[in-house]
Parts: sequence; structure tokens; C-alpha cells
Amino acid sequence: MDEKTKRRLSHKKLTTDELFTGYYDLLKIRITPNQYLQYKALLDKFQAFLGGMPPSQALALKFLGLYHHRAQATIFRYTGIIRGFMDWYGEGLDVKVKKPKHLPEYVEPADIEKLVDAITCKHNHKDTIARDEMLIRFAQMTGLRRSELANLKVSDIQLEKRTVFVRQGKGMKDRAVPIPLGLISKLTSFLAHKQPSDSLFNLTSRSITDKLSTWSKKAGVKIHPHQLRHSYAEQLLEKGAALTSVQALLGHESLQTTSVYLGIRPNALREAVDKLDMVKPMPEQTYLKIKIHDNDNNLADNIEIQGEIPINSVQNSVPNFFKQRIQFEKDNQENT
Repeated sequence: MDEKTKRRLSHKKLTTDELFTGYYDLLKIRITPNQYLQYKALLDKFQAFLGGMPPSQALALKFLGLYHHRAQATIFRYTGIIRGFMDWYGEGLDVKVKKPKHLPEYVEPADIEKLVDAITCKHNHKDTIARDEMLIRFAQMTGLRRSELANLKVSDIQLEKRTVFVRQGKGMKDRAVPIPLGLISKLTSFLAHKQPSDSLFNLTSRSITDKLSTWSKKAGVKIHPHQLRHSYAEQLLEKGAALTSVQALLGHESLQTTSVYLGIRPNALREAVDKLDMVKPMPEQTYLKIKIHDNDNNLADNIEIQGEIPINSVQNSVPNFFKQRIQFEKDNQENT
């Protein structure tokens, strides 16, 4: 009996509540708290859909069919969550969903400045101006995910090393991200009256999205949190950073994930190609008036040839048997 069959038989002895509770306990140690909430929200719906019946491929596919009208990215994510549960249960899920391919949305640097200007407007509440401005600048200059920004504590900032320590990012992985010099001065002031155990921004992932939506409307731009991460990645690549370095800074497990940031700025690919100097432009042809006289009496008659030929073809166009005197006159000087 294989391991998968043993697991299925063991799980079939459990009630539906016991089954899902056991899987939730496993998820808590495998994924981030934010991911856990997303997974549980869908799995709770799946449990309700089962209505006490044991899970099966047929029921799982029927449940996923309820979301056929949703975006491709949503269907792909939901299928992955349900497949994870079904694999753990021992049943599996024999269905393939094509992963959606799309380029990250590019945000113009000027639009980010408009966003900051809207935040720092004198009419806004003074107590939140510094925090909200720092939130935007920090996201723009470190490329952290929304959930990572929400989970940051003051103790995660190491000013002397110019580093922010990201704990349990996506995939439960830690990473260190350098803080640009241009952010250090304002960040030092921002941290002046905070304790190491304090939350850096004291905002949830949801409230970060809401904040950005509010400021974007006031600024007349459309920017969501992940676009600031896109901007960070694109700027790094534009400045010549290696793709593997950007991968490490963003916390991507796969280099293929990072590669979608190549050329997301409008016209970036065209501008890159235009920088190549593989073929020099063809020079404009200059046509000259030519008169050829035979100054040698060896010929029976004095011969004169007139015509217009390209200047770079003159030597090849003049008959070699003439001892020549070539008189050149440009077209615009003819008959002057």
C-alpha cells in the first residue's frame, strides 16, 4: 500500500471538522499569517459546500466550477489551494489550469511624486503625514510586498547597516534588503520616538491598500501597493542590476518570476534596440556633373562624355583608356 493510499484511509476516519482542523494546523506552520487567512477563507467555503460528505475529486471540481466566471489568476490560485488540500487528504486533484501571463503594471515616477504631494498637502492631518509619506517612500525604495510592510517592526530596521530585515516573507523565507542612502535621513527622523517593539507603520495589509486608494484619488493617479514594488524592480533593472540580484531583493523563489519585469516600461524594448549600433546609416548619395575630354590625339576624333553619376562611383565609372581631365560641377551650380 503506497503512502498516498495510507494517508487517505487514515483521513477517512476523521469527521469533516477534524479533517479541516488538522489541515489548518499544518498550514499555520507552512505559510504566512496573511496567506493563511486567504487559504482558510476558501477552504471554509469548500467545507460548507461538502456539507459533511468526505472530499472527492468530483466534489472538488464541482466546487471550483462555481468560480468559472472569475479572472484567470483567481481560478489558478483557487485551484492551487484546493489541490493542496486534496493532495494532503490523499485523493489528489487531476486538473490543469493554465497560469495567466501578464506584465506588471508600470507606474511613472512622476505619478509617485504626485501621490507624495497629495499626502504632504498642508490640509491633511499632521499626525499621519509623516507615516503615510514614509510608507510610500519605503515601498518605492525597498520593493517590499504589502504584507511585508504591514508586518515590519522598528527592530527590523538596522540604520547602521542600512538594512531592513524582512521576516517570514512569501514562502516563509527571511531576507535582508538594503535601504538606499536617500531614505536614511527621513527614516532616522521617523524612528526617533518609536520603540523597537513598535510596528513600523501600525497598518494592516488592508488599510495600506485603502490608504493608497484614498491618496491616489486625491492625486488624480491610479496606483496600488504592488505597483510600487514593480517600479522598484524596473528601476533596478534599468540601472543595470543583474536579474539574479533583483530576484534576491524581491524575495522571488524562481528567476522566471523576476524575468517578467524585463521591459515593462512602455517603449523600453524599443529604446534598448535603438541603442544598438550594428549597422551604420547609409550615406546620402551626392550626384556630380562630369565632363570627360580626350586630350590625346591618338584617337581619330575628339570625344566628350557628359552625364551625372554618384560621386562614390566616379572612379569605377570612368573608362580607363582615357587620359582624362575631369571637371566636376554640383547640380545646383550647373550653368552658373
